[in-house]
Amino acid sequence: MYEDHFHLQQTPFSIAPDPAFLYLSEGHREALAHLTYGFSHGGFVLITGEVGTGKTTLLRNLIKQTPEDLDVAFILNPRLTVHELLETLCDELGVAHPQGSRLSVKQYIDALNRHLLATHQSGRGTVVIIDEAQNLSPAVLEQIRLLTNLETDKRKLLRIILIGQPELAELLERTDLRQLAQRITARYHLQGLGREDTYAYVVHRLARAGGNPNLFTRAALRRLYRISGGIPRIVNLVADRAMLGAYAEGRQRVSARLVNRAAAEVSGRERRLGRWLAGGAAAALATGAASAYLLLPAPPATEPAALEPPARSAPAAAQPSASSAQHAPNLTEETDVPRAEPQPATAADSPALTAEAAAPQTVQIRPPDVPAYQTQRQAYRAVLERWGVDMDGWAQVQVPCNFAPSAGLQCLSRTGSWSDIRRLNLPVVLELWGQESVPYYAAVTRLDTDTLDLSLAGEQYTVTPADLQDAWFGSYVVLWQMPPNYAGTMKRGDRHPSVLWLREQLQRLGVADARGSGDPALFDAALQNAVLDFQRDEQLLTDGVVGPATWIRLADRVDLPAPALDGPT
Repeated sequence: MYEDHFHLQQTPFSIAPDPAFLYLSEGHREALAHLTYGFSHGGFVLITGEVGTGKTTLLRNLIKQTPEDLDVAFILNPRLTVHELLETLCDELGVAHPQGSRLSVKQYIDALNRHLLATHQSGRGTVVIIDEAQNLSPAVLEQIRLLTNLETDKRKLLRIILIGQPELAELLERTDLRQLAQRITARYHLQGLGREDTYAYVVHRLARAGGNPNLFTRAALRRLYRISGGIPRIVNLVADRAMLGAYAEGRQRVSARLVNRAAAEVSGRERRLGRWLAGGAAAALATGAASAYLLLPAPPATEPAALEPPARSAPAAAQPSASSAQHAPNLTEETDVPRAEPQPATAADSPALTAEAAAPQTVQIRPPDVPAYQTQRQAYRAVLERWGVDMDGWAQVQVPCNFAPSAGLQCLSRTGSWSDIRRLNLPVVLELWGQESVPYYAAVTRLDTDTLDLSLAGEQYTVTPADLQDAWFGSYVVLWQMPPNYAGTMKRGDRHPSVLWLREQLQRLGVADARGSGDPALFDAALQNAVLDFQRDEQLLTDGVVGPATWIRLADRVDLPAPALDGPT
């Protein structure tokens, strides 16, 4: 209903477990690593989590990346008897069994055993995934345990992944299920998102839907986190309804008031959505400026559409320019955060950050009094200087990332949290927002547990992540060093000189035997297995594909020269 209003390509907050919208927080990375472990090892893997934490979405993402030599039986309805479970397994795996008659448990087991032995001899593996496993009866769980007795002298023929709510872990504590509990080789409990990850999750989904990632004001994000507790499904429900409310009122951004109203509607405290739509229609008629804004021509591709500025608790640095005032709708509906009237800029206001040296916790983030493109170039200059690269000879380059490859570097745009940046451990360029209709940029050149060094408009500041909470919505660019003969993302079947370098580095790390048996420049099965082991060890997305995240982590592990965020500047 509201996609055209917000210029979206698709609905960003559907509760369907769409892998395309997967956001990997620290906890989700860990859960995914455990799931991947279950794909490659025998026995049981147990993943638990509260309702709506993203277990099924993780699972569907993993299934999309199923190795070619692995058969998967996916059971979505675990309310089965023992006979129904075995029949379902046979059907899922394509095991031939007599039809139209009731087989005994032994007949099903024998058929499964013959099938598993045949697939094992052909070099294939088999994994059974049971979602909502808290609904399994003790008798069915015991039968599942017995299935793991199907084995050769050296390995289990069946790998089993159980996914369920916390009650599943409680169920497995029963005395009569202790043998099953003892066979669990890996277990993980998935928590809700933290505050930073909740903010980044919202931004990520909006960006994936092709819309403005800063559509929710900072106050709205705070309310969304408090209401949802970081549970992604609740975030999706409330955010979707809040965007519908913004559409009904003809607004271009979602405020905290709209989030509160959406939460009341979703929880049933409002009678009907129709009341909201009816009231919103009247409000939309009264807000001619906001409605007229939709008819204005789109701004150039280099500038985002006009935005309502994030809620601020301190005076803004400057009045909006005349040009931005023409395009920005008059949206000032925040109710839970005091807002000061903007004050005209003065010469004393030119520093972007103002704070007493003895009290860095009071630093206020404000856009500098220079054009946005200059802040971008200066931010990239600061990052490139950390890499030992001088941009002075490239004044004609309009896009700094077009210059980076000439220095052996690549740009990677990401949406995430401070924990993601700490994990990368490389200088980054942040996209920041003030009250203007375009972002400004700053470089993070050092980051420790409490503070960070920020380069903004050529000035250097020491601030805390909290000082940026009203300006940074999770978007950043990291520059990383290309390996020799870099040719982009690589996967099994590719042949290139950079494959040889990749193979040598993995052997050097002792991750796995990556020697292969043929062409050393061919990305073969042995190298793919080595990459999978490396990704698993480093808690990366375990897909066997060597993309930027894997290149970055590998460069760090083999100690290629790079400017670490936690090192000297």
